[in-house]
Amino acid sequence: MKKLMRTGACLLLVVSMTLCFAGCKKDDPDYENVTPPVVAVAHSISGRITSMSGEGIIATVTMGGSESKTTGEDGTFLFENVKSGTYTLKAEASGKLSKEVSVTVSGSEKSENRVWNVTLSNSGTEVIAKEDGSAEAVVSSETIKGNEEGKVEINVSAPVGAVPAGSLITITPTYSLEDASSLTKAVGSYLRATESVVLVGTNVSCSDASVTLREPLNLVYDVDPDVATALTAQKYVNGQWVDADYTVEGNKVTVIADSFTSYTLLLGAEVTSSSSSEAVSFGQDSWDNLYGSGDMSVSSASYAYKIGTEIESFGTNRVTAYLVEILARIAGASVTTATGNYPINVILPVGTALTISGQQEVKALSVSALGRSVSGRQYGSVAIVTRTYNREHTGGSN
Repeated sequence: MKKLMRTGACLLLVVSMTLCFAGCKKDDPDYENVTPPVVAVAHSISGRITSMSGEGIIATVTMGGSESKTTGEDGTFLFENVKSGTYTLKAEASGKLSKEVSVTVSGSEKSENRVWNVTLSNSGTEVIAKEDGSAEAVVSSETIKGNEEGKVEINVSAPVGAVPAGSLITITPTYSLEDASSLTKAVGSYLRATESVVLVGTNVSCSDASVTLREPLNLVYDVDPDVATALTAQKYVNGQWVDADYTVEGNKVTVIADSFTSYTLLLGAEVTSSSSSEAVSFGQDSWDNLYGSGDMSVSSASYAYKIGTEIESFGTNRVTAYLVEILARIAGASVTTATGNYPINVILPVGTALTISGQQEVKALSVSALGRSVSGRQYGSVAIVTRTYNREHTGGSN
């Protein structure tokens, strides 16, 4: 009898445990195919403002004419949560000429960090004409730090009677055709007259727009003799670059300035480029909650990227020093590493995971002339992709 009772009790226990397990399984969530969360796409615009030396400066960057940022001491700035569209960015700093650029955020499924690296040159030097209407000034082009061989000295002289006594004349070195034309108040669209690159230029202006030159000025550039014979001179007239009168004697190139406008010395050089990309490094690039015990909150991901241009050549003589300066003006005078912070802001349920990756545009550049060449690497915009998935590896990405 006792044996029968023990057998019955065992059967009852087995049935109870079976029903309990069945109930638990029924109430337990299915973690095999949990719907992963979707990470919202976030865009940004960042960059760095430097002097011509390549050192970061404190500047104000305005986006779209309204929102503005003040750069840090390293010259970097960041606009976050930027919607898709085209924006005008303007960089301004004390004692510097301002610059503008148009930046487009495409609004693609990938996150974009559009990068703008720009150098601001010094404002011009002011000279007051003497009683006899003459004037003199000596200015120099700016160079990147450690490349002083690339400096060009410019001697400006106005003969007697060139302008009315007391006239305020401003002499401004220029470093591209675009910058030179923007300093000249001329009617007409900008047309590039040559594919040569700018060695250096000079904008000559008068504070009184009604004043004209009665006698031409001389702009005398001190350059390497081999380079001097390879240069041509142009001036900006009615929205176009046209040939200017000039002479060459040894290391002196004299440009005849017959009006208040921009003048430039052009060097025939070959500029080549090739594009690639490199992976962006994240502080943490994955969050695995596939077999966790509870929800996992993911707020953001920090990553390192580069702003600017890494110049890989040095000016071992005046010619290569000039080429280094030309490269720096095209692409940027220095490079720095910046830290970005991508907003993720999702909660990963048990049974899901998330990864993040990114690529930064890289452009290899070279400038060649007179049998010499210099090269560098320009770092551009960053594209970031996030991917969420579950145990069955289904999910989405941005």
